[in-house]
Amino acid sequence: MASRLYRTNAVFAAEVDKVDELLVDEAGYSIREIILDDSQTYEFENSQVAIFVIQIALAATLRAHGAEPSAVIGHSMGEVAAAYVAGGLNLEDAVRIIYARSRLLAEGQDGLGAASQGAMALVEYTPDEVKTLTDQFPNVEPCVYAAPTHTTVGGPRAEIEALVEKAEAAGKMARLLDVKGAGHTAAVDVLLGELAAELAGIEPSKLTAGVYSSVDREAHYRVGHAAIHGVDYWTKGMRHPVWFTQAVNVAVGDGHTTFVELAPNPVALMSVAATAWAAGLADATLIPTLKRKEDEADTFLAALAQLYVHGHALELATLFESGPYAAIPRTAYLRKEFWLNSQVSSSGNSRVPGARVALPDGRHVWEVQASAVSGFDALVTAAASQVFSDVALGASVSHASVPAAGTVVTTLTSHLGGASVQVHAHEGSAFTLLHEAVVTSGDVRPEPVVAVEERSSSPMEELPEVVETFGDRWDPNGNQKLEDRLAIIVAESMGYAPEDLPPEVPLIELGLDSLSAVRIKNRVEYEFDIPTVQLQAVRDANLREVEKYLRYAIENRDEVQALADKQAAEKAAEQAAESGATARDAALETAVAAPETAVPSAEYQPAPVVAAQTDLGGKEAFAEAAGSDVPPRDNAERMTFATWAVVTKESAKGIFNTLPILDDETAEKLAARLTERAGGEITFDDVLDSETIEQLADKVRPHLEDGEIDGVVRNLRARPEGSTATPVFAFHSAGSSTVAYEPLLRKLPAGTPMYGLERVEGPIAKRAAEYVPLIKAIQPEGPYVFVGWSLGGILAYEVARQMEEEGIEVAYVGLLDTVMPGTKIPDTKDEVRKRWERYAAFAKKTYNVDYPIPYDKLVDSDDEGQIRIITDLVKLSGAKIPGGIIEHQRTSWLDNRAIQTAELKEYGGHVTLYLADKYHDDAIALEPAYATREEHGGWGPVVKDLEIVYVGGDHLAVVDEPYIGKIAAHLSKTLENIESARTGA
Repeated sequence: MASRLYRTNAVFAAEVDKVDELLVDEAGYSIREIILDDSQTYEFENSQVAIFVIQIALAATLRAHGAEPSAVIGHSMGEVAAAYVAGGLNLEDAVRIIYARSRLLAEGQDGLGAASQGAMALVEYTPDEVKTLTDQFPNVEPCVYAAPTHTTVGGPRAEIEALVEKAEAAGKMARLLDVKGAGHTAAVDVLLGELAAELAGIEPSKLTAGVYSSVDREAHYRVGHAAIHGVDYWTKGMRHPVWFTQAVNVAVGDGHTTFVELAPNPVALMSVAATAWAAGLADATLIPTLKRKEDEADTFLAALAQLYVHGHALELATLFESGPYAAIPRTAYLRKEFWLNSQVSSSGNSRVPGARVALPDGRHVWEVQASAVSGFDALVTAAASQVFSDVALGASVSHASVPAAGTVVTTLTSHLGGASVQVHAHEGSAFTLLHEAVVTSGDVRPEPVVAVEERSSSPMEELPEVVETFGDRWDPNGNQKLEDRLAIIVAESMGYAPEDLPPEVPLIELGLDSLSAVRIKNRVEYEFDIPTVQLQAVRDANLREVEKYLRYAIENRDEVQALADKQAAEKAAEQAAESGATARDAALETAVAAPETAVPSAEYQPAPVVAAQTDLGGKEAFAEAAGSDVPPRDNAERMTFATWAVVTKESAKGIFNTLPILDDETAEKLAARLTERAGGEITFDDVLDSETIEQLADKVRPHLEDGEIDGVVRNLRARPEGSTATPVFAFHSAGSSTVAYEPLLRKLPAGTPMYGLERVEGPIAKRAAEYVPLIKAIQPEGPYVFVGWSLGGILAYEVARQMEEEGIEVAYVGLLDTVMPGTKIPDTKDEVRKRWERYAAFAKKTYNVDYPIPYDKLVDSDDEGQIRIITDLVKLSGAKIPGGIIEHQRTSWLDNRAIQTAELKEYGGHVTLYLADKYHDDAIALEPAYATREEHGGWGPVVKDLEIVYVGGDHLAVVDEPYIGKIAAHLSKTLENIESARTGA
């Protein structure tokens, strides 16, 4: 507790030493020794004294950097340090008071037998509600008015326990506190006389800072006020309730908006937040100075930074020792054109080694833009690595340099032990030999194995064959390795290229969220044909560890099936006991699992699968609010993050985390690898000048922007040269990206372009209006084809409806299980409260976040305001929730509310609803209205031409095998009919 800050901050250490010297004289022991010796255990008395010493030292350190309080608020024992900081006490008297107070309370507790011990509890009752309970619980007293709707009560243990049971039965939050006594109640009456005697002779002083008292109800003593901290103040403060929420309310009313808590760990800021919200201050600045289990020096500096950016006076020069001026780098301008370029994108020939074609005679050919080639050796190695493992470059000879324009063609001819490679310049119809090389290698990399798909037995018209690559059953006797297939599944579900997925980095650090976790689970269960095992994934599992689970499941199918049956039975029993009210952590379920004793691995702890701007508008803001590492967000950041891990053998943890300084050799390797992967030069200086993954990715991104994503348009498949096929526009689902449509895309005809429309903010109609001009820029005229899963279906429908109003032809709208709630969701304050109670239970179970929820504030806020309030709570809770999860939960919440509140309008065009059997369990647990669904999914009353195709499975499974195969076959036939009608063929 503050030991690291003592060792690293001279001002803090000097103040601790100063107070400790007085304490040794007063109490006979050194609190400094206890602070610095982690082996010593805190007891009631010395823990309060230690907190006091730390509070005094924190105040002195803040002042040393120019921070001065305009007022103070004390909380129970915190009144002593507050009095000293406000000038109301000298340090000697403050030490006397805290020692006497803590010693007497400790002796009082130790002197009680088990039968006489009191208890305290935090309950969700207002002060007025606590008063009404006195008839039923006559010996229970309010101890701390913590927040407008929460009060700490104390009294005999039996009555406190009964009160907690009563509150819980009424659906209110109630929690017993881990104490043996009942402070601020009649239990301390016997100590007041001795406390007064101990404090005789103290000399309180005139105030030099304002005091909002929690001893004198709603009292504000201004600067210059006569002394208030006499003996009576301290006896009253030990016996009477703590008027904390009242003190904060008065401070907010006086215009205070920034509150800094001086403590080893924030405990009062949550109450400050709740009180501020109730008083109408939704954006109070709440700053902890230290946090448990976090670097104390960094946390204190962060507190100073927050004070500074919110306009409070600080002397920044005190943070640094004198030294020479730094050489400030010049601004590096990123030049980028902003015209939409999706429709003219090439098909992969803008990065090394280029677009690959396997020829019937066994050769492999690549073509790449000459401007992307940095050197022949890198080109040859990159090409050979796509065919062989463990490539080594042998003899080589160059006949000419890399041309400045045109394209470069690489031809690989296999032979025993490796291959020969020729590189030609291609200009017009002429080819010029540039370079020849020999490579040696390990095994040939396996091509994807396509198994014969079993026909569904469900009634459905005969559908045309579709293009198939991955997504079919894995053949254990084939030539594709288990780990290769698993890597493809995980990479595609998370938006990575398989070669960029570092196997040793925990998936949660790579951005694993609840949706991608469930998609991995569904695909692995289907493609590897293993039993469904409902076992929570572990927080630190990486690809290699998941591979161990999978291999065990395949080799021990009977045992794993028995485990699956057992878990299914346990789940059914749990649901019966809880009447279906609890939600399982589907976001945490791994795709494969085995008994913990079966596979040797690191110690795993179950955890949620899957947050610094005040407006919480982006992922980094939400991750900061949660004190978390932000995972990569786009292709450039994913590639950079993964390449860093592969080259340095260490994870960067988050894209905003400061990177360690690399040695020259490693930096050169990283630059070379990024150059190879990005298809453009990343220099040694680029690597060393980047302090974070985000900054380094900014240098990579321009080389990747070949049309794959432009603004909110993702180029899922570029239009092949010469193709006139009607493109498919796919709209993002709730809380996810259009990468989810990759399995569908792979099964559509090869010449079909697909463009993804990613998330924008706002109501459904506003979002759709933003998409319409982007779609027209890519495809100026109809017929248009739109598909959408979940929220994407509503977006696709609304875009089609708006185009219909403009007289534009929309040939097809496909809804992938976009189903409205089966029963109407009430729009009432009571329903808002119930909704957040369900989410609070989910947060407690999943994230171990268990703090009072300001329901009264939530019911008066809109959906955006509600999620902002909850994020502020996460900020104060100290919960370590990865930024990817925070952002996924935020967007999922808002997008699902958009589904629930969508006002569907009539549409005259054709709509196909691909209908699953049901929603997934989590969705139903969080919103019971999803438990039932109408046979038309809620679309019957508004769609004149509605076609329903039953695909089976649950809502999360429809975008993966085997269900996506049915959807793709139907859509392929639809596209064929559209093309025939358009071309007259």
